[in-house]
Amino acid sequence: MGDLTTLANLAEIFSAILVIGGLIFAVVQLLDYRQQRRETAAIELLRSFQNPEFSRSLRSVLLLPRGVHMGEMTEHSTAVHDAIMVVVLTFESIGVMVFRKIVTLEIVNQLLGGVCVEAWLRLCQYTHDYRAESGRVTMSEWFQWLAERLAEHHKRYGRPPAYEQYRKWRR
Repeated sequence: MGDLTTLANLAEIFSAILVIGGLIFAVVQLLDYRQQRRETAAIELLRSFQNPEFSRSLRSVLLLPRGVHMGEMTEHSTAVHDAIMVVVLTFESIGVMVFRKIVTLEIVNQLLGGVCVEAWLRLCQYTHDYRAESGRVTMSEWFQWLAERLAEHHKRYGRPPAYEQYRKWRR
């Protein structure tokens, strides 16, 4: 009888070890899946703005003066207005992805944090004018949110540019 009890105890211990091992394996797999999802989202994010249309549009926006008013834009061509929409919609999408934790603010900061903030500084007054004129207070809401988070991030965690900070980096 003693051998049977010992064998039953060993079986229970072995079962518990298997269950715990299975749980640990599941957690590791879940964490790995989340990391893969973030990396895939970052790659898709990169693709979303690495195209000629976005590049041209961003260049057009960055050539505007900071704080340009909507009324001042009547002299600009339809192409500039189209460029503004491309930039706004791209940063809107990225803002939502950061908010929903699909991509991290740090990745966005490293990829295009400076240009996002700079584009917002040029278009913020234009956006406020548009909101007031149209009554659409949600125009560029996630672009504004993203630019403000990035600006806060720069203030809080200001760092030297990558070419200085990682000068001694070797693979």
